[in-house]
Amino acid sequence: MSILTIRDHKIMVKSGKLIAISLLILAFGLLSPRANAQVLYGSIVGTVTDPTGATIPRAAVKATNPQTGESRDVVSDEERRFTIGNVLPGIYELHVSAAGFRAVTTTNVSATINTVTRVDIQMQVGPQSQEVTVTGAASELQTDKTDTHVELGSHEIGKLSLPNYRNFQSLLNLVPGATPAVFTNSITDVPQRSLSTNINGTNRNNNNTRVDGAADVFVWLPHATLYVPPEETIETANITTSSFDAEQGMAGGSAVAVTTKSGTNQFHGVAFAYWDDNLLEARNYFYYGKGTPASLHNIDGATLGDPS
Repeated sequence: MSILTIRDHKIMVKSGKLIAISLLILAFGLLSPRANAQVLYGSIVGTVTDPTGATIPRAAVKATNPQTGESRDVVSDEERRFTIGNVLPGIYELHVSAAGFRAVTTTNVSATINTVTRVDIQMQVGPQSQEVTVTGAASELQTDKTDTHVELGSHEIGKLSLPNYRNFQSLLNLVPGATPAVFTNSITDVPQRSLSTNINGTNRNNNNTRVDGAADVFVWLPHATLYVPPEETIETANITTSSFDAEQGMAGGSAVAVTTKSGTNQFHGVAFAYWDDNLLEARNYFYYGKGTPASLHNIDGATLGDPS
């Protein structure tokens, strides 16, 4: 009986320790700060100072996207710094105000995925009713992140030539360290006509693509993407080729993050017609027949977005 009692006591002690450890882990999880994911979003950071460079703490900072009406409000800390994390891609206006200083509005502030946008504000002494407007410009050198990436926005994707069934992956040829993107499987295997490339000499299976945060990898053919978003629906394609963030795991060659367009305050859309005829092409050097082989491709379609 005494042995059973001792064993029961040990079990109770072990159970008590397990419960205590579990509660401790839960407490750390609840108290730990939330990490700001940057792969799906961007962030806007900066400092607020007076004309002498001195700190202006507790300055009110508001970022507004005029196209969607979305706004975010933060306050600068005691070290004059402010951070607006998890910002949806878009062009923002940054409004900064503080007691005893003229309000400052910075326009054309671009926030994109996997990118830290820095906007340092210097305020002038004066009444808050007076306002200074500054047109923002993209910084030439990014010092707030260590990764190496190439960003393809909707303008580049929409204006540059896209062969291979209007696939945005054709523009991977512009990424330093990338081999020419090629179609490597049959249409039966990859009906999306996804393209494959090697980055910095690594195996093509080491590339990882996400669309709006969801993994976009063909399990049976890991070098291929399962879904290729239409060109008109892409907001940004961010291709990171080195110094990946922790959240960009499962990538050794490149981590490609694609975000699709969201609704704005107005209706918007586009119609397209893609025509590819062998009569417009030169004869392949290794083709010994007459003329060029018959080849005719027609891809027609349209997109429409409403306010949302």
